Amino acid sequence: MALVDLGNRITLKPNNSLSTEGQLKLIVVLLLIVLIVTLSFVNIGAWLVLPFAGLEFIAFLYAFHTIYLHSEDYETIYIDDENVNVEKKSNHAFSSVSFKRYWANVTLRDVETGNRFFVKKALYVGSHGKEVEIGKGLMNDAQRSELALVLKQKIKNVNQ
Repeated sequence: MALVDLGNRITLKPNNSLSTEGQLKLIVVLLLIVLIVTLSFVNIGAWLVLPFAGLEFIAFLYAFHTIYLHSEDYETIYIDDENVNVEKKSNHAFSSVSFKRYWANVTLRDVETGNRFFVKKALYVGSHGKEVEIGKGLMNDAQRSELALVLKQKIKNVNQ
């Protein structure tokens, strides 16, 4: 997760360490490896490897396609004198929520994960019964805790 803090604007983005060109090169290399191994097995008479190799490569393509669709996702929090604005973009879906800064609360809560031995934290910004989750899928618990402290400080101290 990349966190960009520009004063009263904080932007969260996923970590995209591989460019689109790099992804294409990796897909080509994986295809060549799968083809070489598969054709070697087909050559010795194990032709049943062929459909499974095709399924494996389709799974690789699906994974890279999903990564590509979410490569431009972001969450931005704008804090000005009167409002706290949260903008989210996830795979072509865009949402924007605004809260009055005076009433805005930052909450860090434990949430159920389905595993009783593992508790995850969730970061929320909201007021008057309306709230939005920040950093879901973009941050780990330590980063959420750190961001909660930063947001509380910024919301409390903007231009006072």
